[in-house]
Amino acid sequence: MAAIEFNGKKIYSRVLQAVPGVSENYVKNLINEALIDLGQYNLKTEYAKADLAHNQLWYGLADDRAVTINKVFRCSVLNDAGEYIRIPRLSNQDIKITHTE
Repeated sequence: MAAIEFNGKKIYSRVLQAVPGVSENYVKNLINEALIDLGQYNLKTEYAKADLAHNQLWYGLADDRAVTINKVFRCSVLNDAGEYIRIPRLSNQDIKITHTE
């Protein structure tokens, strides 16, 4: 699933719908402040392994490293043949996610 892209004019147009009369300069300043705030956070990739249990559908992401996980962007399962099978993201909400559905 591709990221949604906006340019400054599109963002201003949407803000203007929510807040009529807001100046374009004010919205630009807010966008710039948000970009500066985003740049203050360290983005890093973490790797983890877990053992699969028979008939278990859900697994916790907690570990002893005190790492906060805000997005899982890839998940693979190692099969008996030694191949990694990539698990697709659930972007389609009609996919059954439990065995009782």
